[in-house]
Amino acid sequence: MRFSILGSLEVYSGDTLVTPTSPKLRHVLAALILHANQPVRPASLIEELWHEPPASAATTLQTYIYRLRKKLGAYQRAEEEREVLVTINSSYLVRTRADQLDLNLFERLSHQGREALQDGRPDQASSLLDEALSLWRGKMLDGVSVGPLLEAHLVRFEEARLRAFEMRMEAGLQLGRHHELIAELKALTTSHPLHEGFPAQLMLALYRSDRRLEALEVYRSLRHRLVSELGVEPSGELVQLHQTILRADPALNLPRTNHSVVQLRSTPAQLPVKAGPVMHQERAVQLGALLRATTSGRRGSSGPRVVSLHGMAGVGKSELALHVAHQLRADFPDGQLYADLRDLQGHSVRPFEAIAGFLRAAGIQPERFGRLEQRRERFRSWSADRKVLIILDNAESPEQVLPLLPGGPDCVAVVTSRSRLAGLRDEVALELSPLSADEGIQLLESLLSDGQELPDRELAEQVVRLCGHLPAAICAAAFQLSARPQWGLRDLADWLTHSEGRLTFLTSPEVSLRKSFELSCRKLGRTGLQIFEQIASLPETFTREDILVDEQDADRALKQLVECRLLEEVVQMDDGTYRLAYRCHELVRLYARERLMSARDAYGRRVGRRLRSGAGCFRPLNGLTVPGSGQLVME
Repeated sequence: MRFSILGSLEVYSGDTLVTPTSPKLRHVLAALILHANQPVRPASLIEELWHEPPASAATTLQTYIYRLRKKLGAYQRAEEEREVLVTINSSYLVRTRADQLDLNLFERLSHQGREALQDGRPDQASSLLDEALSLWRGKMLDGVSVGPLLEAHLVRFEEARLRAFEMRMEAGLQLGRHHELIAELKALTTSHPLHEGFPAQLMLALYRSDRRLEALEVYRSLRHRLVSELGVEPSGELVQLHQTILRADPALNLPRTNHSVVQLRSTPAQLPVKAGPVMHQERAVQLGALLRATTSGRRGSSGPRVVSLHGMAGVGKSELALHVAHQLRADFPDGQLYADLRDLQGHSVRPFEAIAGFLRAAGIQPERFGRLEQRRERFRSWSADRKVLIILDNAESPEQVLPLLPGGPDCVAVVTSRSRLAGLRDEVALELSPLSADEGIQLLESLLSDGQELPDRELAEQVVRLCGHLPAAICAAAFQLSARPQWGLRDLADWLTHSEGRLTFLTSPEVSLRKSFELSCRKLGRTGLQIFEQIASLPETFTREDILVDEQDADRALKQLVECRLLEEVVQMDDGTYRLAYRCHELVRLYARERLMSARDAYGRRVGRRLRSGAGCFRPLNGLTVPGSGQLVME
């Protein structure tokens, strides 16, 4: 969970806003958050909530605490073992980590900025203080009722905010940014008319901008206000600054230091190393031409070009995207960014996490932006006038991709996915199919003989066919052959022809087709899995009528199988009538057979255990055919 109080009170669970809507609950929660990790006595909360507490105040407060605990607990993630709101020694306490509360981040950044300014590092101080102040979204706890407990804290943190502004202005003046600071200093002087620090900095900025008369007018207006409203003269430091400006003292000029030199950040270059051969020559040329067209200038467009590569697992989408991206790095001088939208366990990566890597590569701390919308806005602003190439690998939905698209018309995003993602604006879609026989042989030659023609083309074609013409499978077969120096191409072809464990053999440190197919199956529902496990016993091309599942769910499940690229839709002619049919890739069928046999073995073990225990009853096996038992098994 994340808590934001530098503005209106906001509570987030992930990207979901879960702030209580009841004014009293917000009031209690605000008081507890301001004392995060510190116990707050009920008497203090009662004093905060009621000017004249009613007789039922203690009971009512307990009700508020109960409702807050229930609401926060409902959105607490399973991996968070500790409760957020707890009772300790009859007092209430909200537990937070340092990164869960924007106030903590503001204080840390302000402290670091102050230290950098004191150590003579104004450029770093300016950056840190700018980050700290950007966390403020308006008046602290705006919209929350304030009692005596909160009032003192609001005053204290408003002072801390003004001090951060002062330090940032000081860092900017040391860096020679007096021209840029004038407008902001004028606004600060107007909004805080009795604060002497901002007028002093405004006078100095105006003087250094050759606007001495305006600087003197700032002093005259401030002195008139202080004398007429408070009956006091300006401070000694302000009087001294006024005198030095009248004398045009050279000491007011910016010292000649190296502070005004802006440190340039390195260009982001996140592309993973890709040293292998290109697997789709024609598609590589087509993709390269599309990306180059972007760099020629598209100022009439309002957003980046999106090129999507989609196809079944193992067809070489990621390798093609990275191959072309490395070729065109020079065409995108402002950076190349990469995000794998699937983690090592095969789960989807949230855009909130993926965009954090982009911001860090751009030199921006993502922790200062607690919401996806804020991170997206900052990334789009950074990329608006840049030429940036972005690779979004293994995407699963448009919702996962859209927040990660850059903001500039000269940027381009390449998205790889199993199925085409509908709803991507300004998109060009390229579908990758398995390689032709000639392309597969060329790939095998490049992997086995440094591009030299293989001695037996017929055997090479047989290997490519047994690999299902999939680039990933061909690469895995070449790896297995290189790991067995005593083998030749014929041994490889014979093994792939007669081995029952072809999917196990077609594995390398970088390739696991079985795992790729398994990840696709995770997206299926129960009916989809039932259909998939039947594929091994169905004809090579089959229709919905061949499937033994509930017809009501069949269409939806078949559509899902097609979207996951485990099935392919084809049109079949039957008695002069066209009808929709389905087929699957040879290696996908092998995986379906493995799952079917595994399911049979599992049921067999369960039956054996039940029979040995003396218990048993007959039950349909959800459409799974077990040899010798029809649709029934003993359980």
